Amino acid sequence: MRKLAAFTLLEVTIAMLLISIVLGITYTAYRLVSRSYVTYAQKQERLATFLTADKLLRQDFLQAKGIVKLADGTAKGLELETPQGLITYQFAEAYLLRDQHALRIDTFKLAVKAPGLFFEGEPAEADGKVDQLHFETQLEGAALILNYKKLYSAQDLFD
Repeated sequence: MRKLAAFTLLEVTIAMLLISIVLGITYTAYRLVSRSYVTYAQKQERLATFLTADKLLRQDFLQAKGIVKLADGTAKGLELETPQGLITYQFAEAYLLRDQHALRIDTFKLAVKAPGLFFEGEPAEADGKVDQLHFETQLEGAALILNYKKLYSAQDLFD
């Protein structure tokens, strides 16, 4: 009788045990890397939202010929008259809306707390000119106060 070369039951069991340990470690490492990537992507999305909203507000304030506080009693907002058309901002507690020339509305998930609209240091009146906007927002747990100022020319104030 001829003997066949084969593994014993003990050798196969040990090999299966080692493979299961390696697979368990690999799966755990994959879950950790995957979770950290998702967290990183969410953090980057929040940062990108903040930076985009900040950039657009600064750009719109700079380009605006005139800025007016909206008379809408339900939400604080302002209307900017730019060479391309009207841009409207509305501030809510959990988001910021930007309506560009009644063509496109951008919604920024940005917590807006206590928006202040001022003209020459005094609170702006409804349908009155605005030269300063400030509000508080949160980014990664840190409170940020954002200020935007419009410097009017004499001609813009009299138009």
